[in-house]
Amino acid sequence: MTPAPNRRQRTGNRRRGTKRHRSRLQRHLQLSHAQVGFMATLQHECLYRGGIALIHVLAIPPLALLYAHLRDNIGDEASAAAINVFINYNIACWIESFNTHRICERLDYILHDIPPEEHQAAQPSRNIRFNSWDDHTCYIKTTFDKNKLLRIYRCFVLEDIAAQNNGYIRIPTGYLNQRGVPCVYNFHPEELFLYFMTRMKTGNDHTQMCDDIFGGSEKRWSLAWRWILFYLDERYKNIIGHQGLLRFVDDFPRFYTAIQQKVQQSYVHDEDEHNNTHEETSGLAFLPFDIFGFIDCSIDRINRPFSGPAGDYEGAGRKPEYPAAQRAFYTGFKKLHGIKVETVFLPNGISTIFGPVSARRSDIPVLQMSNLNEFLVRIQIHNQHEYSALGDSAYHVNLRCICSYFKRYAGQQPLTDHERRCNRAIKKARESIEYSYGLLSELFHICSSSRHNRLAKEHPYAIEQLRAAHLLCNIYVCLNGEKASGHNMFCCRPPVLEDYLTL
Repeated sequence: MTPAPNRRQRTGNRRRGTKRHRSRLQRHLQLSHAQVGFMATLQHECLYRGGIALIHVLAIPPLALLYAHLRDNIGDEASAAAINVFINYNIACWIESFNTHRICERLDYILHDIPPEEHQAAQPSRNIRFNSWDDHTCYIKTTFDKNKLLRIYRCFVLEDIAAQNNGYIRIPTGYLNQRGVPCVYNFHPEELFLYFMTRMKTGNDHTQMCDDIFGGSEKRWSLAWRWILFYLDERYKNIIGHQGLLRFVDDFPRFYTAIQQKVQQSYVHDEDEHNNTHEETSGLAFLPFDIFGFIDCSIDRINRPFSGPAGDYEGAGRKPEYPAAQRAFYTGFKKLHGIKVETVFLPNGISTIFGPVSARRSDIPVLQMSNLNEFLVRIQIHNQHEYSALGDSAYHVNLRCICSYFKRYAGQQPLTDHERRCNRAIKKARESIEYSYGLLSELFHICSSSRHNRLAKEHPYAIEQLRAAHLLCNIYVCLNGEKASGHNMFCCRPPVLEDYLTL
């Protein structure tokens, strides 16, 4: 049977189809497999009854002519009476079949046509602008209210790029038209910005974003997503990278004072967890290390690179690159495939990063790759006092600007009570960098799932995506204060957003 058209010709209403062939947003308007079977039966009965009605109505005119000929010309009343019975039978069958056809058609219209108001209610919004959302919607979808979103939007200067192309950002598709001119998609800068912020917050894939909110083609939006990630990474690479420490080198003494004030505070120490006993420990008299911030590495899980078969056919083998690629990103410490980011956290809540790089490397090789120690020495070469970044016990490497806790080496005396007390106090302060990692995952769910971190694809962007998430986390701190981490440890104000994003 010929499939039903997408629209009914008489009314112009859309027809319901199968759920698996429709977007997630419109599946409630579509039919299950049982309903599809009933629709096919109903349409078959409608066609059958219509055909029977057509056969009977076409048989009536010749029978009427034969009846008139037998009665008037030949005078055979008996034959004419028999023909009259056939005519009445065809009329009765036509009426019954036609009425059944109309009932089936009406029932098909009621059950399988989508009214315009119902279809319009299920359509996602398109051409979204700042005026399309109120403050509450902006906060739910992006973590920022409308005024803060406008401040971020102005700092990203997307409007200046769009002003060069009649108010739209032109993103190439990678194809040429018949005249050899590159094909492009046009995006309004406000809609592109809101799409970026919403996806970073929700972590939805392009299909969900198109079905629920923005509409349009997921392929079109995937190109826009990749464009804005690379644009922000290129524009702010010297801010989110360790080069951003140059902006705060004059604040290192202030950061040292803030950390020292933190370790001088008294805190409650769990003496025995089983008996639920606590001990209040007094703070330190002074900070034993000249530090301005904390350093650590975090690992984000990724999809296994080059996974899956080498071909789209039964019995296809593995891709030839998979053994080396999967070993390159596998970490035996976490027992997963991942990428690692080296982070320097400042008391004002701002962090700078190096990477991401392969999680196969431990923290010290990543430190050597970043040349952070040499960089810190160079930027403080003209300062009267030199400050270091403090890491956990993995950073006992005897470097000039990288230090760690007090540690007992083999053949040495055990740590003194004062040294152990110093380690506990400094560890309490160093917890802030762990809170910053939790804040990143809580605010931007795109970092919480490995399905968004895919390498070895045709157009990979996992690295730029993770760096953009760290940038937005710093922006959140600038707009909400250092208390944004949930632990206002150092009472150190972050920079103003416009100053932080100034190139």
